[in-house]
Amino acid sequence: MELKNENMNERGMIYGKWMTSPNTWTISFGGGVYCYLIIGEEKALLFDTAYGIGNLRAFVEGITDKPVMVVNSHGHFDHTGGNPWWPEVWAGPGAEESMKVAFSPEMQEDFNKKPYPDYTVHTVREGHIFDLGGRQLEVIEIPAHHESSIALLDRSNRALYSGDELEAGQVLLFVRNHLLPLREVVTNHLNNMKKLKAHWDEFDTIYPAHNGPQLYKSYIDDYIALSEHILSGDAQIMPNLAGFGWAPSVEGSPFAEKGELERAQYGGASFIYVKE
Repeated sequence: MELKNENMNERGMIYGKWMTSPNTWTISFGGGVYCYLIIGEEKALLFDTAYGIGNLRAFVEGITDKPVMVVNSHGHFDHTGGNPWWPEVWAGPGAEESMKVAFSPEMQEDFNKKPYPDYTVHTVREGHIFDLGGRQLEVIEIPAHHESSIALLDRSNRALYSGDELEAGQVLLFVRNHLLPLREVVTNHLNNMKKLKAHWDEFDTIYPAHNGPQLYKSYIDDYIALSEHILSGDAQIMPNLAGFGWAPSVEGSPFAEKGELERAQYGGASFIYVKE
């Protein structure tokens, strides 16, 4: 089959796109990974780059002709794989430890062939402002799922971009660079959700990186309650791991080496973690 461009495969277009508000685009990869293109008067910001399959830069430049700066929600490769289409990126502290490490030798080979595999990483911290011209996004550090996790608050459009720390399917607490004891990582997540709750009046919609592109902000309350139940020892533990996109077990998967996993749930919130 002859394909028309590098962003097509035998099933059609690799990336999908839709406008969620003026000058704000959701870019989907495979129906399960979401990146966000946020356009100001002077430049644009791309929040995450998925796995890097195809030519993401060409796809983005088909949406906007403004200069694009790349920002990563955290350092996992399913959010950083497309980074080497650009010479520099911005990310939270600790992202550089894993962001250039692919999930397979084939992905690594493809990564290394892109224009800027040694792209420069600029570390951003709490309170950093990305000024796109008439539109500003503030960095909020929320590390639990990963050491480098950040959220972006877009007050002008009343939107919060949360990466993997807040989503509809489940938040994984065992895929960090350095595994933490359950109580410690859950406490971190709880404190991060309380930090986001402090901005409650400044956003209406949450845009996560997986398992659904828009969430009501009440998910924050569900995750706060879930963490509190885990810490008090009375959380609802599910009979298996089955959930959004997850089989009842991880037998035979790369996650099997992590040890025995467990799923806890409250309302729309769910954690998967190493059972202790």
